[in-house]
Amino acid sequence: MMKTTLPLALVAIAAVGRADMVLFDLSAGNFSQDWSNTAMIAANDDWSGVGSITGFLGDTNAGSPTGVDPQTYLAPNMGVVDVIANQAAPNSLGNGGVAEFDGITNPVVAMQGSGSADTPGLVLYMNATGRTNVTISYNVRDIDGSLDNSIQQVALQYRVGGTGNFVNVPAGYIADASTGPSQATLVTPVSATDGAWDNASILEFRVITANAVGSDEWVGIDDITVTSSPVPEPATLTAFGLGLAAVLRRRR
Repeated sequence: MMKTTLPLALVAIAAVGRADMVLFDLSAGNFSQDWSNTAMIAANDDWSGVGSITGFLGDTNAGSPTGVDPQTYLAPNMGVVDVIANQAAPNSLGNGGVAEFDGITNPVVAMQGSGSADTPGLVLYMNATGRTNVTISYNVRDIDGSLDNSIQQVALQYRVGGTGNFVNVPAGYIADASTGPSQATLVTPVSATDGAWDNASILEFRVITANAVGSDEWVGIDDITVTSSPVPEPATLTAFGLGLAAVLRRRR
């Protein structure tokens, strides 16, 4: 496991609720998480077995507003560390926040809003030092086949440096990741890249939903990958430039 010095803000949060905020070193390979290892989460609010991902309740607004676009919530506070472990019935679990559904056919970690979970979601922690073409991809799955039929918005955000507000990624916004009532088949793929992520020693991705009008629905965040490629060495760039110059000379 790589040794990384984290900002005090991350260290302080990591001390609460057994979070895992160790930065994944993308120079060592691509990051992936599909939740098939159901032993990673064994107890409520304990993410210590899940590398570089932590879920949060999103208890961020005492007024508990509904129908808020999650893209408008950019503050770093995500409330307390949260996961409801070892669940099997998304149709009947009424709690808001983040839950692990390891008792369904295709296990997944999911989130839904509620009066106490204004902006629940997942945060991923990456180290992209020396990396370019950083791309995050995942599938958002509607796993709630109950009579609920909410408009369950989902947003993707990021920040660099470990402090300050997050920034929206427009390509990651889903206006409604759910179907219904009594349907749980929709899968919405998300893939995004941004030059601002290149060479970032501390890069956080945040996938959040918000408290919907009516009864919220569980949406899973599955098949997560973060890929990248090495920043070209100066010698490589020089060779490329010389090669390009030679081609241009031949065309004259």
